[in-house]
Amino acid sequence: MQRRRGPRHVAVGIVLAIVVAVSLGVAAHDSEAQGNDGTYHLDESWPQYPPGSQFEMGSGIAVDARGIVYAISRDRDHWAGHPLSMTRYRGRGSIWMFDRSGTSLGKFADDQEFIGPHSLYIDGEGFVWVVDRDGHQVKKLTPDGTPVLTLGEYGTYGDDHSHFNGPTGVAFLPNGDFVVSDGYWNSRLVWFNEDGEFLKQVGEYGNGPGQLGVVHAVALDARGRLLVANVCGGALHPYVTVRGQIAGERLRPIPGCTSRFDVFNQDGSYEGPWSIVGGNLTLSIAAYGNRIYAGTTGSERGRQDLVIVNAETDTVVDTIRSADVYVHQMALDPTSGDIYVASVYPEHGGESRGPQGPSFVRWTR
Repeated sequence: MQRRRGPRHVAVGIVLAIVVAVSLGVAAHDSEAQGNDGTYHLDESWPQYPPGSQFEMGSGIAVDARGIVYAISRDRDHWAGHPLSMTRYRGRGSIWMFDRSGTSLGKFADDQEFIGPHSLYIDGEGFVWVVDRDGHQVKKLTPDGTPVLTLGEYGTYGDDHSHFNGPTGVAFLPNGDFVVSDGYWNSRLVWFNEDGEFLKQVGEYGNGPGQLGVVHAVALDARGRLLVANVCGGALHPYVTVRGQIAGERLRPIPGCTSRFDVFNQDGSYEGPWSIVGGNLTLSIAAYGNRIYAGTTGSERGRQDLVIVNAETDTVVDTIRSADVYVHQMALDPTSGDIYVASVYPEHGGESRGPQGPSFVRWTR
């Protein structure tokens, strides 16, 4: 099924920003990114959805060692704040599978329930991790879709060792521990061991050193740094929450707040801002090999750029301008080097929701 896309122009100038997550590409004519690493162009034929496919938007994306792409969608956007029944307006999501050519390989773990999926990861052992923001859970699944670890209580928010309040991402540490960014209505990073046992948490709401607003993504780079997408706080998406879920302090913007990327050590100590890229909206960040991929407000209105940084030298090596409406999460094909992007709320960039819009895209060279 071919996607219908709106017109797009080549943006001028370099906007420095980090996104290590899936970034959704938007429609373009001759839209390319020139940089030291090469030229990327948007593959207009990727993916091909099965006939009758329906969903509202993409949110996460990952690629396994074979080049199989896992893309998680919000089939029905969550609306917990609706005055009628919460169950009636509860969201749901699906995980789609595609090969490099865009051919559909069916759905993954179709028996799993996700209320408001936020991101998707595949670790070094091939396990698939799903972060369900509105379900307040992080799930680890085997390559055949069997759950082996579930953190958080389904549909129940909290701020303790066994509950989340809008988790957003996961970063995997070399010793087997992992860090969850928690996230949307909490402002903390939470450490767990490989068995899912709580170890510690770091962070509090605010804009000072080591403080966090909305922790939208976390990634471990080649230098062993934890890079955090720290978005200015406030009551983001209150319609997906219930009364009392958002703390009172979060109902007001943080004075003088500027979204930024922050650096933490693996032990949780704060190092300072990561100022290689910057922008008004820093939604996501990811790292593959010696590269960091970051998204930020783009040079074209209604679009975001994707900036590629050498992690060893902290220098920008490439930029995909106007990569998508939102660069919500991105993933790298380990063999081809292609970049896959997932994007939410395409209507904010004048695009369509569902299979006709730019929820999942591939940038190739």
